[in-house]
Amino acid sequence: MATLFLNERRAARERWGVDAFAPAFAAAPPNADSAAVAKLQGAGGELYRRHFEFVWRNARRLGCSDEWVEDAVHEVFMVATRRLAEFEGRSSERTWLFSIALRVVQRMQRDRARQRQHLTRYAAEQPPPVADSGDQNEAAEYLRHLLQQLPETLRAVVILAELEGFTTLEIAESLEVPRGTIDSRLRNARIALSEAIERDRARDRRFGK
Repeated sequence: MATLFLNERRAARERWGVDAFAPAFAAAPPNADSAAVAKLQGAGGELYRRHFEFVWRNARRLGCSDEWVEDAVHEVFMVATRRLAEFEGRSSERTWLFSIALRVVQRMQRDRARQRQHLTRYAAEQPPPVADSGDQNEAAEYLRHLLQQLPETLRAVVILAELEGFTTLEIAESLEVPRGTIDSRLRNARIALSEAIERDRARDRRFGK
């Protein structure tokens, strides 16, 4: 199973010349916003300082575009600060924050979809802006391209297991599903990613890229 994912990473390196699945290539987050820290008093501000980059890069991986990722990250930490007293330490702070980020991004995606319905049905949604060209930026875009092809349930497991290095037990506790289910989702996600990469490579060969 691990070999399969290593093959996928190798394929991405062959395509882009860098490791698209390395955490550094999730697109570089901006520096933590001092104004945002000021709004989150006490423990909430400390949580923001420790985990801003983690939340930002995974919000991007879960589907946030440049247009609204900052709003999503801010909302994640607002929710986390309100619920900090409920955190019992049974999972790590990061898996707890990821579960909050997952729900926040899903809700904001639904809200944005409803807003688009009020616009003209012929208005095409624009793709997220691409940063200045370069291997790392292209690798980050390709990673997001691959992740967006996965169902949300599989995408969350891949991000936590393969990109952030959490164990299946930690993921199961964070997402509140049986560990066997996590193993199954991870296996299916690896297969789906392998097939997606192979399709991309075949298309590139066909068009001489």
